[in-house]
Amino acid sequence: MTKLESLQGTSSMADQAKDRIRAAILEGKLRPGEKITIERIAADLGISRTPVREALKALETDNMVRLIPRRGAIVEPFAWREIEHRYAIRAMLEGYAAELACEAANEELRQALQRNCERQAKLLAGFRSNSPAKLRALSEISHEFHQLLWTAANSPTLLRIVESLRLPSSFSESFYSTPEYRDAVMAHHSEITAALMARDRKLAKELTVNHLIAAGKMIAEAALSGSKRDRQADTKPTESSLAADSLQFALLHLT
Repeated sequence: MTKLESLQGTSSMADQAKDRIRAAILEGKLRPGEKITIERIAADLGISRTPVREALKALETDNMVRLIPRRGAIVEPFAWREIEHRYAIRAMLEGYAAELACEAANEELRQALQRNCERQAKLLAGFRSNSPAKLRALSEISHEFHQLLWTAANSPTLLRIVESLRLPSSFSESFYSTPEYRDAVMAHHSEITAALMARDRKLAKELTVNHLIAAGKMIAEAALSGSKRDRQADTKPTESSLAADSLQFALLHLT
């Protein structure tokens, strides 16, 4: 099982553990069907077992893991599909937000959206390597773009619901490490901005919905391909594995 980094910050240990485990699942670091040992997670995160149990219970409610009495938990075989589900829901909500934002489109919003797109383009132009700082900055700029839409919609209820659908920041940073994904997001944001400034409600909604559906598919594909690569690496023959008998080999990969 992939080792997780120790926790830091001021939020509760259970909440942090939940976010860290969820991110590992969605990034493909914890693979569908893989066993999650409470003791191992607690040791990796540098916390006691109690907040890990609480985190796993919360993730079971979200259908991300399945708890097994006295044995820990396993990652739900189709947990990665949660990505597409979240983005499909976001697409519906943010499409509506884009329509509402068209009504409120003014010079202040136009400048804010254009500044955001310019910052993103400038950052992309200087992308030479996937440094954590640059990936984090790109993730934050993208989130700010969507926040501008949510805020312009002037609906606290919509804002609260959409915020609850956000993926962990570490997952967003992993997504932006792929050049094709970065370029696609930049193009989509520019098109949505143009539609908003033209006050074209229908087009703004359509572009926003298509953007989020496409993002969900790209993210799910990245998580699934990462899981497949890890499985291939795990099963690549080595001298020691070839020397082991078949029963030992099977047990090694099932536990």
